[in-house]
Amino acid sequence: MAKILVGDDELLLRFMLKDALEEAGHAVVLAENGRVAIDCATTDRPDLILMDIMMPGLDGFDTCKAIKADPALSGVPVVLISATVEPKGVVDGAKQVGTVAALPKPLPIDLLQQVLAQVLEPS
Repeated sequence: MAKILVGDDELLLRFMLKDALEEAGHAVVLAENGRVAIDCATTDRPDLILMDIMMPGLDGFDTCKAIKADPALSGVPVVLISATVEPKGVVDGAKQVGTVAALPKPLPIDLLQQVLAQVLEPS
């Protein structure tokens, strides 16, 4: 199906998402921070990126900006995920950096599957 890059500093969440996405038939690449996510995106050319917002060093917003600034990656859809209690700030920030969606943590798998179906749907 699709190659999905998961960028999150929480080890448990990375592997939970990996398991769920692989069970749905997707190939998964994992990154533990924003810098590694940029490197993985450049090397692995994912079809979609799931990115945590709050990470040490390069946060999800800045990582998304860097990915969108690369002409070879600018068309890759990015979905931000966040445990923040300020959903409006997340949605506003997500729009500013060009993401296709912002989802809450903990991430309901059925919601993730809905977003993936919409984003990855063949045109």
